[in-house]
Amino acid sequence: MERIGEYLVKRLIGEGGMGKVYEAEERLSKRRVALKVLRPELTKSDEGRRLFLNELQILAHLEHPNLVRSLASVEDGDKLVMVLEYLEGRTLRDELTRRRSLPWSEALEHVVHIAEALAVAHEQEPAIVHRDLKPENVMLLCEEGPDGAPSADAPVTGLKVMDFGVAKVLAEVNVTNTQSVGTLQYMSPEQIDAGAIDARADLYALGLVFYEMLAGEVPFHSASPRELLNLQCTAEPPELSDEVRRGLPRGVENTLFALLEKSPEKRPASAREVIDALEPFRAAESEAASRARRTAGPKVTSRTHVSTGGGRSEAEADAGEKDAASESEPASEPRTESARAERTPSAKKVERLDTVALVERAGTPRDVPLWLGVLVIVVLSAAASLTTYRLRVAANARAAAGESASATAASQTASQP
Repeated sequence: MERIGEYLVKRLIGEGGMGKVYEAEERLSKRRVALKVLRPELTKSDEGRRLFLNELQILAHLEHPNLVRSLASVEDGDKLVMVLEYLEGRTLRDELTRRRSLPWSEALEHVVHIAEALAVAHEQEPAIVHRDLKPENVMLLCEEGPDGAPSADAPVTGLKVMDFGVAKVLAEVNVTNTQSVGTLQYMSPEQIDAGAIDARADLYALGLVFYEMLAGEVPFHSASPRELLNLQCTAEPPELSDEVRRGLPRGVENTLFALLEKSPEKRPASAREVIDALEPFRAAESEAASRARRTAGPKVTSRTHVSTGGGRSEAEADAGEKDAASESEPASEPRTESARAERTPSAKKVERLDTVALVERAGTPRDVPLWLGVLVIVVLSAAASLTTYRLRVAANARAAAGESASATAASQTASQP
Protein backbone atom coordinates (compact mmCIF):
# COMPACT_ATOMS: atom_id res chain seq x y z
CA MET A 1 0.00 0.00 0.00
CA GLU A 2 1.44 3.37 -1.06
CA ARG A 3 2.25 5.83 1.68
CA ILE A 4 2.22 9.63 1.46
CA GLY A 5 3.62 11.18 4.61
CA GLU A 6 1.65 9.78 7.54
CA TYR A 7 -1.19 8.59 5.32
CA LEU A 8 -1.80 5.19 3.76
CA VAL A 9 -3.34 5.48 0.30
CA LYS A 10 -6.29 3.14 -0.26
CA ARG A 11 -7.59 4.04 -3.73
CA LEU A 12 -7.68 6.71 -6.43
CA ILE A 13 -10.95 8.66 -6.27
CA GLY A 14 -10.46 10.96 -9.24
CA GLU A 15 -8.05 12.97 -11.35
CA GLY A 16 -8.24 16.53 -12.66
CA GLY A 17 -6.16 19.30 -14.14
CA MET A 18 -4.49 20.12 -10.81
CA GLY A 19 -3.71 16.60 -9.68
CA LYS A 20 -5.11 13.39 -8.24
CA VAL A 21 -7.43 12.75 -5.30
CA TYR A 22 -7.02 9.63 -3.18
CA GLU A 23 -8.93 8.04 -0.35
CA ALA A 24 -6.45 7.50 2.45
CA GLU A 25 -6.18 6.61 6.10
CA GLU A 26 -4.15 8.43 8.72
CA ARG A 27 -1.66 5.88 10.00
CA LEU A 28 -2.06 6.43 13.75
CA SER A 29 -5.65 7.61 14.19
CA LYS A 30 -7.08 5.43 11.38
CA ARG A 31 -9.10 8.47 10.34
CA ARG A 32 -10.32 8.36 6.76
CA VAL A 33 -9.27 11.41 4.72
CA ALA A 34 -9.01 12.59 1.13
CA LEU A 35 -5.59 13.51 -0.24
CA LYS A 36 -5.36 15.95 -3.12
CA VAL A 37 -1.87 15.49 -4.57
CA LEU A 38 -1.01 18.46 -6.77
CA ARG A 39 1.03 18.03 -9.92
CA PRO A 40 4.67 18.97 -9.19
CA GLU A 41 4.90 21.30 -12.19
CA LEU A 42 2.25 23.56 -10.67
CA THR A 43 4.70 24.90 -8.08
CA LYS A 44 8.21 24.47 -9.40
CA SER A 45 10.00 27.16 -7.39
CA ASP A 46 10.76 26.97 -3.68
CA GLU A 47 9.08 30.36 -3.19
CA GLY A 48 5.98 29.13 -4.99
CA ARG A 49 5.80 26.03 -2.81
CA ARG A 50 6.19 28.11 0.35
CA LEU A 51 3.44 30.49 -0.73
CA PHE A 52 1.17 27.59 -1.61
CA LEU A 53 1.62 25.98 1.80
CA ASN A 54 1.04 29.29 3.60
CA GLU A 55 -2.17 29.93 1.70
CA LEU A 56 -3.43 26.42 2.37
CA GLN A 57 -2.79 26.94 6.08
CA ILE A 58 -5.05 30.01 5.93
CA LEU A 59 -7.76 27.96 4.23
CA ALA A 60 -7.46 25.38 7.01
CA HIS A 61 -9.00 27.90 9.43
CA LEU A 62 -12.23 28.15 7.43
CA GLU A 63 -14.98 26.18 9.15
CA HIS A 64 -18.63 26.00 8.15
CA PRO A 65 -21.09 23.13 7.54
CA ASN A 66 -21.11 24.01 3.83
CA LEU A 67 -17.32 24.13 3.43
CA VAL A 68 -15.01 21.16 2.96
CA ARG A 69 -12.59 21.22 5.88
CA SER A 70 -8.92 21.45 5.01
CA LEU A 71 -7.21 19.41 7.72
CA ALA A 72 -3.58 20.00 6.80
CA SER A 73 -1.13 20.65 4.00
CA VAL A 74 2.07 18.66 3.74
CA GLU A 75 5.16 18.28 1.58
CA ASP A 76 6.23 14.79 0.63
CA GLY A 77 9.33 14.88 -1.52
CA ASP A 78 8.36 16.78 -4.65
CA LYS A 79 4.64 16.45 -3.84
CA LEU A 80 2.38 19.11 -2.35
CA VAL A 81 -0.57 17.46 -0.65
CA MET A 82 -3.85 18.90 0.64
CA VAL A 83 -5.38 16.78 3.40
CA LEU A 84 -9.16 17.16 3.31
CA GLU A 85 -12.07 15.67 5.19
CA TYR A 86 -13.43 12.61 3.41
CA LEU A 87 -16.92 13.02 1.98
CA GLU A 88 -19.46 10.45 0.84
CA GLY A 89 -21.65 11.65 -1.98
CA ARG A 90 -21.65 12.92 -5.53
CA THR A 91 -20.85 16.23 -7.14
CA LEU A 92 -23.49 18.63 -8.38
CA ARG A 93 -22.09 17.90 -11.85
CA ASP A 94 -22.94 14.21 -11.38
CA GLU A 95 -26.44 15.20 -10.28
CA LEU A 96 -27.02 17.46 -13.29
CA THR A 97 -25.62 14.84 -15.65
CA ARG A 98 -28.13 12.33 -14.29
CA ARG A 99 -31.18 14.63 -13.98
CA ARG A 100 -30.26 17.54 -16.30
CA SER A 101 -32.25 20.11 -14.29
CA LEU A 102 -33.75 20.45 -10.81
CA PRO A 103 -37.09 21.80 -9.52
CA TRP A 104 -36.74 25.46 -8.57
CA SER A 105 -37.23 24.77 -4.87
CA GLU A 106 -34.41 22.20 -4.82
CA ALA A 107 -32.11 24.44 -6.87
CA LEU A 108 -32.91 27.32 -4.51
CA GLU A 109 -31.96 25.20 -1.50
CA HIS A 110 -28.57 24.41 -3.05
CA VAL A 111 -27.95 28.04 -4.02
CA VAL A 112 -28.66 29.32 -0.51
CA HIS A 113 -26.22 26.81 1.00
CA ILE A 114 -23.54 27.65 -1.57
CA ALA A 115 -24.09 31.34 -0.81
CA GLU A 116 -23.68 30.63 2.91
CA ALA A 117 -20.31 29.01 2.22
CA LEU A 118 -19.29 31.95 0.04
CA ALA A 119 -20.36 34.44 2.72
CA VAL A 120 -18.09 32.85 5.34
CA ALA A 121 -15.08 32.96 3.01
CA HIS A 122 -15.81 36.44 1.69
CA GLU A 123 -16.10 37.84 5.22
CA GLN A 124 -12.55 36.83 6.13
CA GLU A 125 -9.88 39.54 6.39
CA PRO A 126 -8.69 39.65 3.68
CA ALA A 127 -11.59 38.12 1.77
CA ILE A 128 -11.08 34.63 0.34
CA VAL A 129 -12.53 34.42 -3.17
CA HIS A 130 -13.12 31.00 -4.71
CA ARG A 131 -12.53 32.06 -8.36
CA ASP A 132 -13.46 28.64 -9.73
CA LEU A 133 -16.98 27.93 -8.49
CA LYS A 134 -18.70 25.34 -10.69
CA PRO A 135 -20.83 22.18 -10.28
CA GLU A 136 -17.69 20.04 -10.15
CA ASN A 137 -16.65 21.87 -6.97
CA VAL A 138 -19.95 21.37 -5.14
CA MET A 139 -20.37 18.09 -3.28
CA LEU A 140 -23.81 16.75 -2.43
CA LEU A 141 -23.48 14.56 0.64
CA CYS A 142 -25.25 11.19 0.76
CA GLU A 143 -25.40 8.28 3.15
CA GLU A 144 -23.49 5.11 2.35
CA GLY A 145 -25.35 2.21 0.79
CA PRO A 146 -25.09 -1.48 1.71
CA ASP A 147 -21.88 -1.79 -0.32
CA GLY A 148 -20.25 1.10 1.52
CA ALA A 149 -20.81 3.64 -1.25
CA PRO A 150 -23.83 5.89 -1.88
CA SER A 151 -26.06 5.00 -4.81
CA ALA A 152 -26.52 7.41 -7.71
CA ASP A 153 -29.97 8.42 -6.47
CA ALA A 154 -29.30 8.30 -2.73
CA PRO A 155 -31.07 11.12 -0.84
CA VAL A 156 -28.99 14.26 -0.37
CA THR A 157 -28.23 15.07 3.27
CA GLY A 158 -25.93 18.08 2.92
CA LEU A 159 -23.79 20.21 0.64
CA LYS A 160 -20.17 21.34 0.74
CA VAL A 161 -18.18 23.66 -1.51
CA MET A 162 -14.70 22.38 -2.42
CA ASP A 163 -11.38 23.82 -3.67
CA PHE A 164 -11.75 27.24 -2.07
CA GLY A 165 -8.90 29.57 -2.91
CA VAL A 166 -6.89 27.09 -5.00
CA ALA A 167 -7.27 29.13 -8.20
CA LYS A 168 -6.04 32.25 -6.36
CA VAL A 169 -2.99 30.43 -5.03
CA LEU A 170 -2.10 29.16 -8.49
CA ALA A 171 -2.41 32.69 -9.88
CA GLU A 172 -0.20 34.14 -7.15
CA VAL A 173 2.62 31.69 -7.81
CA ASN A 174 2.46 32.66 -11.50
CA VAL A 175 1.34 29.25 -12.64
CA THR A 176 -0.12 28.87 -16.10
CA ASN A 177 -3.22 26.92 -15.23
CA THR A 178 -4.72 25.47 -18.39
CA GLN A 179 -8.45 26.02 -17.98
CA SER A 180 -10.85 23.58 -19.55
CA VAL A 181 -13.87 24.83 -21.49
CA GLY A 182 -16.01 23.65 -18.59
CA THR A 183 -14.22 26.05 -16.25
CA LEU A 184 -14.37 28.93 -18.75
CA GLN A 185 -18.15 28.58 -18.72
CA TYR A 186 -18.20 29.80 -15.10
CA MET A 187 -15.76 32.72 -15.30
CA SER A 188 -16.95 36.26 -14.66
CA PRO A 189 -16.35 39.02 -17.23
CA GLU A 190 -13.83 40.73 -14.94
CA GLN A 191 -11.84 37.49 -14.63
CA ILE A 192 -11.76 37.16 -18.40
CA ASP A 193 -10.66 40.78 -18.80
CA ALA A 194 -7.96 40.30 -16.13
CA GLY A 195 -9.57 43.03 -14.07
CA ALA A 196 -9.75 43.46 -10.32
CA ILE A 197 -11.35 40.40 -8.73
CA ASP A 198 -13.47 40.51 -5.61
CA ALA A 199 -16.26 38.47 -4.04
CA ARG A 200 -18.73 39.53 -6.72
CA ALA A 201 -16.90 37.33 -9.24
CA ASP A 202 -18.04 34.34 -7.19
CA LEU A 203 -21.61 35.69 -7.22
CA TYR A 204 -21.56 35.74 -11.03
CA ALA A 205 -20.42 32.10 -11.04
CA LEU A 206 -23.18 31.32 -8.53
CA GLY A 207 -25.69 32.81 -10.97
CA LEU A 208 -24.35 30.60 -13.76
CA VAL A 209 -24.65 27.50 -11.57
CA PHE A 210 -28.18 28.53 -10.51
CA TYR A 211 -29.18 29.09 -14.15
CA GLU A 212 -27.86 25.65 -15.13
CA MET A 213 -29.72 23.93 -12.31
CA LEU A 214 -32.99 25.50 -13.51
CA ALA A 215 -32.54 25.40 -17.29
CA GLY A 216 -30.54 22.21 -17.64
CA GLU A 217 -27.75 24.04 -19.47
CA VAL A 218 -25.43 26.99 -18.98
CA PRO A 219 -26.56 30.29 -20.54
CA PHE A 220 -23.47 30.60 -22.73
CA HIS A 221 -21.79 27.76 -24.61
CA SER A 222 -19.59 27.45 -27.67
CA ALA A 223 -17.08 24.95 -29.04
CA SER A 224 -14.67 27.86 -29.45
CA PRO A 225 -13.08 29.08 -26.20
CA ARG A 226 -12.60 32.53 -27.74
CA GLU A 227 -16.27 32.78 -28.70
CA LEU A 228 -17.32 31.47 -25.29
CA LEU A 229 -15.30 34.16 -23.51
CA ASN A 230 -16.77 36.81 -25.80
CA LEU A 231 -20.30 35.65 -24.96
CA GLN A 232 -19.52 35.77 -21.24
CA CYS A 233 -18.39 39.39 -21.58
CA THR A 234 -20.99 40.79 -23.98
CA ALA A 235 -24.11 38.62 -24.40
CA GLU A 236 -27.26 38.83 -22.32
CA PRO A 237 -28.27 35.49 -20.75
CA PRO A 238 -31.17 33.86 -22.62
CA GLU A 239 -34.64 33.87 -21.13
CA LEU A 240 -35.63 30.85 -19.10
CA SER A 241 -38.15 28.69 -20.92
CA ASP A 242 -41.85 29.06 -20.14
CA GLU A 243 -41.79 25.58 -18.61
CA VAL A 244 -39.04 26.59 -16.17
CA ARG A 245 -40.66 29.94 -15.35
CA ARG A 246 -44.03 28.35 -14.64
CA GLY A 247 -44.37 28.51 -10.87
CA LEU A 248 -40.98 30.20 -10.42
CA PRO A 249 -41.43 33.24 -8.13
CA ARG A 250 -40.54 36.48 -9.86
CA GLY A 251 -38.38 37.48 -6.90
CA VAL A 252 -36.24 34.35 -7.37
CA GLU A 253 -35.91 34.95 -11.11
CA ASN A 254 -34.99 38.60 -10.57
CA THR A 255 -32.25 37.60 -8.12
CA LEU A 256 -30.92 35.05 -10.63
CA PHE A 257 -30.56 37.63 -13.39
CA ALA A 258 -29.12 40.20 -10.97
CA LEU A 259 -26.32 37.71 -10.27
CA LEU A 260 -25.68 37.47 -14.03
CA GLU A 261 -25.15 41.20 -14.55
CA LYS A 262 -21.96 41.90 -16.52
CA SER A 263 -20.98 44.81 -14.30
CA PRO A 264 -20.02 43.81 -10.72
CA GLU A 265 -21.63 47.05 -9.46
CA LYS A 266 -25.03 45.87 -10.69
CA ARG A 267 -24.84 42.51 -8.93
CA PRO A 268 -25.83 41.95 -5.31
CA ALA A 269 -23.21 43.51 -3.05
CA SER A 270 -22.52 40.33 -1.08
CA ALA A 271 -23.44 36.69 -0.62
CA ARG A 272 -25.40 37.73 2.49
CA GLU A 273 -27.55 39.97 0.32
CA VAL A 274 -28.29 37.00 -1.95
CA ILE A 275 -29.28 34.90 1.06
CA ASP A 276 -31.55 37.65 2.38
CA ALA A 277 -33.25 37.95 -1.02
CA LEU A 278 -33.88 34.21 -1.41
CA GLU A 279 -34.53 33.11 2.18
CA PRO A 280 -38.23 34.21 2.26
CA PHE A 281 -39.00 32.03 -0.77
CA ARG A 282 -37.04 29.12 0.67
CA ALA A 283 -38.92 29.37 3.98
CA ALA A 284 -42.27 29.77 2.23
CA GLU A 285 -41.68 26.73 0.01
CA SER A 286 -40.58 24.69 3.02
CA GLU A 287 -43.79 25.65 4.81
CA ALA A 288 -45.87 24.78 1.74
CA ALA A 289 -44.14 21.39 1.45
CA SER A 290 -44.67 20.71 5.15
CA ARG A 291 -48.35 21.58 4.83
CA ALA A 292 -48.64 19.29 1.80
CA ARG A 293 -47.09 16.41 3.76
CA ARG A 294 -49.52 16.92 6.63
CA THR A 295 -52.44 17.00 4.21
CA ALA A 296 -51.26 13.92 2.32
CA GLY A 297 -50.82 11.93 5.52
CA PRO A 298 -49.54 8.34 5.42
CA LYS A 299 -50.66 7.81 1.82
CA VAL A 300 -47.42 9.31 0.50
CA THR A 301 -45.14 6.30 0.08
CA SER A 302 -42.79 7.41 -2.73
CA ARG A 303 -39.05 7.58 -2.15
CA THR A 304 -37.99 10.85 -0.54
CA HIS A 305 -35.37 12.91 -2.38
CA VAL A 306 -34.19 15.33 0.25
CA SER A 307 -32.59 18.56 -0.89
CA THR A 308 -29.83 20.10 1.18
CA GLY A 309 -31.16 21.22 4.54
CA GLY A 310 -34.72 19.98 4.00
CA GLY A 311 -36.62 19.35 0.77
CA ARG A 312 -39.63 17.61 -0.70
CA SER A 313 -40.42 14.06 -1.67
CA GLU A 314 -40.56 13.28 -5.38
CA ALA A 315 -44.32 12.85 -5.16
CA GLU A 316 -44.66 16.26 -3.54
CA ALA A 317 -42.34 17.83 -6.08
CA ASP A 318 -44.39 16.36 -8.95
CA ALA A 319 -47.61 17.52 -7.32
CA GLY A 320 -46.12 20.96 -6.74
CA GLU A 321 -45.11 21.25 -10.37
CA LYS A 322 -48.60 20.25 -11.54
CA ASP A 323 -50.21 22.73 -9.14
CA ALA A 324 -47.85 25.43 -10.36
CA ALA A 325 -48.77 24.68 -13.96
CA SER A 326 -52.49 25.10 -13.27
CA GLU A 327 -52.58 27.73 -10.54
CA SER A 328 -49.50 29.96 -10.77
CA GLU A 329 -49.24 33.19 -12.68
CA PRO A 330 -46.78 32.32 -15.47
CA ALA A 331 -44.09 34.96 -15.93
CA SER A 332 -44.08 34.46 -19.70
CA GLU A 333 -43.29 38.03 -20.74
CA PRO A 334 -39.80 38.79 -22.11
CA ARG A 335 -37.35 40.40 -19.74
CA THR A 336 -36.40 44.01 -20.46
CA GLU A 337 -34.22 46.48 -18.59
CA SER A 338 -37.28 48.08 -17.01
CA ALA A 339 -38.95 44.77 -16.30
CA ARG A 340 -36.08 43.15 -14.42
CA ALA A 341 -37.02 44.71 -11.13
CA GLU A 342 -40.72 44.05 -11.59
CA ARG A 343 -42.88 42.14 -14.07
CA THR A 344 -46.50 42.71 -14.87
CA PRO A 345 -48.30 39.41 -14.21
CA SER A 346 -50.43 37.99 -16.98
CA ALA A 347 -54.09 37.15 -16.51
CA LYS A 348 -54.61 34.42 -13.98
CA LYS A 349 -57.18 31.68 -13.92
CA VAL A 350 -57.18 31.00 -10.17
CA GLU A 351 -55.75 33.25 -7.49
CA ARG A 352 -52.93 31.53 -5.63
CA LEU A 353 -53.20 31.49 -1.86
CA ASP A 354 -50.06 29.50 -1.03
CA THR A 355 -47.35 30.96 1.17
CA VAL A 356 -44.90 31.65 -1.68
CA ALA A 357 -47.58 33.65 -3.52
CA LEU A 358 -48.30 35.67 -0.37
CA VAL A 359 -44.60 36.46 0.05
CA GLU A 360 -44.46 37.75 -3.52
CA ARG A 361 -47.73 39.64 -3.21
CA ALA A 362 -46.52 41.46 -0.10
CA GLY A 363 -43.90 43.27 -2.16
CA THR A 364 -46.01 43.89 -5.26
CA PRO A 365 -47.55 47.35 -5.84
CA ARG A 366 -51.34 47.36 -6.03
CA ASP A 367 -53.01 48.30 -9.33
CA VAL A 368 -55.85 50.83 -8.70
CA PRO A 369 -58.54 51.27 -11.41
CA LEU A 370 -58.67 54.78 -12.90
CA TRP A 371 -62.35 55.30 -12.03
CA LEU A 372 -61.71 54.38 -8.41
CA GLY A 373 -58.78 56.77 -8.21
CA VAL A 374 -60.86 59.62 -9.66
CA LEU A 375 -63.73 58.83 -7.28
CA VAL A 376 -61.42 58.89 -4.27
CA ILE A 377 -59.97 62.26 -5.35
CA VAL A 378 -63.47 63.75 -5.85
CA VAL A 379 -64.69 62.48 -2.47
CA LEU A 380 -61.60 63.78 -0.67
CA SER A 381 -61.90 67.15 -2.42
CA ALA A 382 -65.59 67.42 -1.50
CA ALA A 383 -64.83 66.50 2.10
CA ALA A 384 -62.09 69.11 2.23
CA SER A 385 -64.37 71.78 0.74
CA LEU A 386 -67.17 70.93 3.17
CA THR A 387 -64.79 71.08 6.10
CA THR A 388 -63.48 74.47 4.94
CA TYR A 389 -67.05 75.78 4.51
CA ARG A 390 -68.02 74.64 8.01
CA LEU A 391 -64.95 76.28 9.51
CA ARG A 392 -65.73 79.54 7.74
CA VAL A 393 -69.41 79.48 8.89
CA ALA A 394 -68.31 78.82 12.46
CA ALA A 395 -65.77 81.64 12.28
CA ASN A 396 -68.34 84.07 10.85
CA ALA A 397 -70.84 83.08 13.55
CA ARG A 398 -68.26 83.70 16.25
CA ALA A 399 -67.39 87.06 14.71
CA ALA A 400 -71.07 88.08 14.45
CA ALA A 401 -71.66 87.06 18.05
CA GLY A 402 -68.69 89.11 19.13
CA GLU A 403 -69.90 92.20 17.24
CA SER A 404 -73.41 91.82 18.72
CA ALA A 405 -72.00 91.57 22.22
CA SER A 406 -69.88 94.66 21.67
CA ALA A 407 -72.87 96.63 20.34
CA THR A 408 -75.02 95.63 23.33
CA ALA A 409 -72.32 96.63 25.76
CA ALA A 410 -71.91 100.00 24.03
CA SER A 411 -75.67 100.61 24.12
CA GLN A 412 -75.85 99.84 27.81
CA THR A 413 -72.97 102.16 28.53
CA ALA A 414 -74.56 105.00 26.56
CA SER A 415 -77.92 104.67 28.39
CA GLN A 416 -76.38 105.03 31.81
CA PRO A 417 -76.55 108.63 33.36
